[in-house]
Amino acid sequence: MLPRLPLDDRTYAEIVQQSRRLIPKRVPEWTDENAHDPGITFIELFAWLTEMQRYYIGRVPDRNRRKFLELLGIEPADARSAEAVVRFGNVANPVTLPRGTKLMAEDQVFETDASISLQPLTLERIVTRTEREANDVTSSNEHANVAFYAFGKEARPASRLYLSFDRELRPDETVTIAIKLLEEGRSGESAGRMTDIDRAAVSPSARLSWKAYCWDEATGSPGWMPVELLVDETIHLTLSGKLAFRVKAPLRPVTVHPANEHPRYWICCTVEEAGYELPPRIKRILLHTAGAKQQDTLCEAVEYTVKGEPNESVRIGTYLALYGRVSVQVRNADGAWRFWRQADSPDGKMEEESSPPRDVYELAIDEAKGEATVRFGDGRIGAIPPAGRNVRIIAGTDGFEPHRLVGRSDGLPGQRFELFHLPCRKSDALRLQVGVEAADGGLQWEDWTRVDDFDRSGPGDRHFVYDPAKRLLFFGNGERGAVPPAWPEANIMLIGCVLGGGGRGNVKPGLISEWVNDRQRALRLTADNPEYAAGGADAETLQETLRRAQAELAHRFRAVTSEDYEAIAKETPGAAVARVHAIPLFRPGLADYPRDKAEGQVSVVVVPHSLSDTPAPSPGFLQTVRRHLDARRLVTTEIHVIPPVYVKVTVNAVVVVEPAFVDEGPRLAELLRRLLRPLDGEHGAKGWTFGRSVYKGDIYSALSEGSGVVYVQDLWLDAEGPNVKKSAGGDIMLPPHGLVFSGQHDIRLISRTHL
Repeated sequence: MLPRLPLDDRTYAEIVQQSRRLIPKRVPEWTDENAHDPGITFIELFAWLTEMQRYYIGRVPDRNRRKFLELLGIEPADARSAEAVVRFGNVANPVTLPRGTKLMAEDQVFETDASISLQPLTLERIVTRTEREANDVTSSNEHANVAFYAFGKEARPASRLYLSFDRELRPDETVTIAIKLLEEGRSGESAGRMTDIDRAAVSPSARLSWKAYCWDEATGSPGWMPVELLVDETIHLTLSGKLAFRVKAPLRPVTVHPANEHPRYWICCTVEEAGYELPPRIKRILLHTAGAKQQDTLCEAVEYTVKGEPNESVRIGTYLALYGRVSVQVRNADGAWRFWRQADSPDGKMEEESSPPRDVYELAIDEAKGEATVRFGDGRIGAIPPAGRNVRIIAGTDGFEPHRLVGRSDGLPGQRFELFHLPCRKSDALRLQVGVEAADGGLQWEDWTRVDDFDRSGPGDRHFVYDPAKRLLFFGNGERGAVPPAWPEANIMLIGCVLGGGGRGNVKPGLISEWVNDRQRALRLTADNPEYAAGGADAETLQETLRRAQAELAHRFRAVTSEDYEAIAKETPGAAVARVHAIPLFRPGLADYPRDKAEGQVSVVVVPHSLSDTPAPSPGFLQTVRRHLDARRLVTTEIHVIPPVYVKVTVNAVVVVEPAFVDEGPRLAELLRRLLRPLDGEHGAKGWTFGRSVYKGDIYSALSEGSGVVYVQDLWLDAEGPNVKKSAGGDIMLPPHGLVFSGQHDIRLISRTHL
């Protein structure tokens, strides 16, 4: 007897009874509920079908559900590592920290995602200056929750942001600063760091210039000179990111008000062309920062391309290469890899051999530069690797060496190996090689590729599957996936292994502070994370994947309808879009719309978030939105992204009120300002509808909501703006991309008793 499944506990009889109880409510004219009635027969039939359908749905295993999701292009998300920005301090001497430098946050290991060169340099003061005021915002920069305007609330041309350093910068010295903006309303921002958006698709709304107060040899006097801007991830302070620069001449001290107690070394950022929709607000400006990810790399393999020339060398600037164990593989002509041996002479140098030259290399470690160098021979003293991407450097921790070899293949199908000593939480955390017999009787190593399953694997495909939940490594059966060849000794080897991932990596500010390596700890550098680490998540369960699939399938990714254009435009990364309206069959300059139509064209009107009452998008803002829509439109559709046309509406009215409310004119004017506004307001209040005419009835209705209003005695409307028309009845007719804003309303109140 088959077991009952818990999908639905209602029986056939219960479904029939429930359906019959609904008859008086849904079909009151149905009075014959006896068994001979055809309606009762249909109820019994569909009750039986419902019970069978639910039973079979309950028999669908999780494997089938995963395959159904795969057909939709959706698979359960792997565990994700938290990311954070780490700040280093107490830099007494120049030092380079390699990529993958390990730090601890309680029991969580974090690794830097890039090499960073630290210089003994301090950011002393930060000053903002506009036409009206100058402010020292250094203390605001030291508190993460206090943001300041880089160029004031208006960000007009010639507004400036000054940064001073505690010493003179050298012309050959690269300075990198990290700028964290308060990015209100922009898509693509995550806690602590920006998500991976295409910065090349973001056009700046304003143009800035960076200068430093240097000695000008041409004039023989100091002055403000342009700096060499190497990297600008901020895109003229549009997004958070890093900014790297070099000065072109030696700095000279100068005083800048209000930090003018003594001269300092300053650089200056100036607004050359205004246009910000939202003036940039800075949360933090930091020196000596690097991105970090919650992970613990136990082994890594990096491939290099060589030219096949004598005495060739490759450099690797990673933590494991400097402080771990390094081995080198070179690819043969048949595509397999062979280990080369490090020179074993007392000084680590290659010794002259007779013939043939040996497969050896030299290894040199330079901690000051943060890199390791592998050098090969010249064909007489040491062999030369073949040209191409044929050199691989494998670096691992000392503790990983006992676990590098997973086991021995017995040549049978369906082999599996347990990896309980390596708690990898991601399915792609491993890189693997299998040793096969070489022509000389030794081992050469072949790369195997990780796949999610063997469903698409052929008999000769060197594939493997890793299940992080069970910590099991699977190989194919010879029909789906190749079988590793048998060998009397261990011949399954890991060349890449990364631990980490999960929600526990989302640590609080200041916790990423402990050094793992004793030699790096001896440098006496400080480290901390100014903000929360974010983005860490555990592996997705099947039920969570099903819920996400439903949300993704409902998400618009292709612009077809007007609603699609509006939804996609509002999600433009790097653009703070407040309102958007798509107008089909319309293009700019079309005078008599909708009578005249532009076939195959659509205009998208965008309104940015702004402090202004009439927000106007800059050309760069419009270009960013247009580029985002252009990648998602239909091929036959031409898109125009345009700003709104603002029409100022002024209300002149004579209103009769109760005697106690004759001084309430400002309150009535405020009701009109709430009605005639382009942006949405608080508590779900909507702004004026694009292109909607302003009827006198709208104004009558708004004024009638005022306290003490008896009736509106007289009313007329004035309007100013392009393409605006006035009907015979005094209503204001707007163009299809028009919005209204309030003028100075003239409301005259008359007491009811004075009539």
